[in-house]
Amino acid sequence: MSDSSNLFPINTIQGCSVLQTNQDQISLYIPVIPPTLHFSSSSLSSEETQDAKSMRFQPKFLKYYIENCMRIGKVRRIDFASREVAQYTTPQVCAFIHFDCFYDNDTTKDMLACLDRDGKYRSFGFENDNDSYIKFGGPHSRPHLLFKINHKPIDSPKEYDRNIEQVMAENKLLIERLQEKEELLRQVSEHLQAWDSNQDPNVVIALSGLRKIMGDESIVEVEL
Repeated sequence: MSDSSNLFPINTIQGCSVLQTNQDQISLYIPVIPPTLHFSSSSLSSEETQDAKSMRFQPKFLKYYIENCMRIGKVRRIDFASREVAQYTTPQVCAFIHFDCFYDNDTTKDMLACLDRDGKYRSFGFENDNDSYIKFGGPHSRPHLLFKINHKPIDSPKEYDRNIEQVMAENKLLIERLQEKEELLRQVSEHLQAWDSNQDPNVVIALSGLRKIMGDESIVEVEL
C-alpha cells in the first residue's frame, strides 16, 4: 500500500457541512505522533495487516486523516515541530493543526465536548462505511492520537503575496540597513568619547542630550 487513501479509506458516515462556532481561530495541538503508530482492523487480512504495519502512520498523513477519516474539519495548515518526550530517547514530532472550519457531525461534537470538559481528546481510529472500525495499532496499550487545544495559535495571512526569493531579498536589505545604523552609532560613540573631556557648556549640554537619546546611564549633570 503506497497510497494513503487505500490505507485510510474515506469515512462517508460522518457529514461535512460547516459547524457554526463562535471561535475566531480554530487550532488544535498533538503533543506527539507516536513513531510506531499504524492501523489494524479485524476486517483486514493478515497480509493487509502486515502492509499496514510496514507503512506506519507518518506525519504527512495527518491532514488526510483529520479531513477524510476523522472528518472533524477542513485543515488550513499544519505546523510540525520536534520536542523531547519522556518515554522516547530521541525528539518526537508534534503538530499544530489550524482549521478553516469544523464539520457538523457526531465525531466533531464529541471531540469538542471532550476538549471543553477534559482539555483533551483521544482518537483511537474511525468507522468505515462498510460497518467496520479501523483502529490504531502499536506496541503500547490502546494506541491513539492525542488532541489538545492550542491556546496560542500563530496568525498567518489568508494569502501570501510574496515568494521566498522576494522575502530573502527583503531580509538582506533589512540586514544591510541594520549594519548601516550600527556603524552610525559606532561613529557617534567615538565622537562622544572624544568630546567627553570638553568643558565648553554648549558641548556639555549637547552631550547630555545625546546620552539621554542613546540611553547612556552616565549622563553628565548640567548646571545652568
